[in-house]
Amino acid sequence: MAWIGGIIQLVPFPEELNPRGRNVCRAPGSQEPTCCTGWKQQGDECGVAVCEGNSTCSENEVCVRPGECRCRHGYFGANCDTKCPRQFWGPDCKELCICHPHGQCEDVTGQCTCHARRWGARCEHACQCQHGVCHPRSGACRCEPGWWGAQCASACYCSATSRCDPQTGACLCHAGWWGRSCNNQCACNTSPCEQQSGRCQCRERTFGARCERYCQCFRGRCHPVDGTCACEPGYRGKYCREPCPAGFYGLGCRRRCGQCKGQQPCTVAEGRCLTCEPGWNGTKCDQPCATGFYGEGCGHRCPPCRDGHACNHVTGKCTRCNAGWIGDRCETKCSNGTYGEDCAFVCADCGSGHCDFQSGRCLCSPGVHGPQ
Repeated sequence: MAWIGGIIQLVPFPEELNPRGRNVCRAPGSQEPTCCTGWKQQGDECGVAVCEGNSTCSENEVCVRPGECRCRHGYFGANCDTKCPRQFWGPDCKELCICHPHGQCEDVTGQCTCHARRWGARCEHACQCQHGVCHPRSGACRCEPGWWGAQCASACYCSATSRCDPQTGACLCHAGWWGRSCNNQCACNTSPCEQQSGRCQCRERTFGARCERYCQCFRGRCHPVDGTCACEPGYRGKYCREPCPAGFYGLGCRRRCGQCKGQQPCTVAEGRCLTCEPGWNGTKCDQPCATGFYGEGCGHRCPPCRDGHACNHVTGKCTRCNAGWIGDRCETKCSNGTYGEDCAFVCADCGSGHCDFQSGRCLCSPGVHGPQ
């Protein structure tokens, strides 16, 4: 932490040196690692050479070892004050520039920058664009204003109210103009017109042959010619002012709402319900409970109906019960000497025993046996 000009500034602590790192020494009489003389810390090592005092490097030099300077890339000479000739680059100007004489190499990377009207990785191609410039890598032409074609050799013949397509030479009209040469002004009350025919393309909320009429549709769009309304989902009427009646929603109010609780209306555009009637599910309450469930919020499990069939998704009642059971939810055993499906069969006289409520077989009391 340092106090500078009345402001406290946090100064980060240097990273701890690696005792085995490059150019790391131990200070005399200490076990703490430190940078060897002539080196400066970089990360957890000492990788930056220091050239100070009489050994300080000049503007075009870099310090390569303690007290030793060399010319930076792109310079040479006893004092490193001479720029490399254009055909060379790199340290001591020893690297040959592959794009010479049609381009110049960058001092450090050797990457080519082509002279005017040359292109290619080595600036080996002459630009064929007659009235334009070449892309430095592909040679593709970018035409000057007023010219078009692959080599920018064709003159444009467009009016001042347009610009020329550099690929085809076609006139591209400015807003408010139309025609092959864009000499005709649109008559559309500030709306644009179709370039070839001049037909008006009315802006939103306007219609008519010249877009001179204002759209009266409250929740919908006007037909661009006669102004008739195409209503948004959830609205109807000549001017789309009427929301869908209760129980209907969607485009043209043609879709029926699902089973919203208490016959509450659904949202007129999407058909969503706030909550559903018992036995119904989904954001629109238009899907019955999943198999095996029924009732409010589909939160109740069905009773054991016959052969594993599902119960009624609203009431939970079973259509048929397994043999020996009756009731809306098949919860009551056959009684009064009856058995079987719907308890429709009367038990035989079982003597010292009773009949099974499901199969009707006699079940003997303890210590008694025999068919009856």
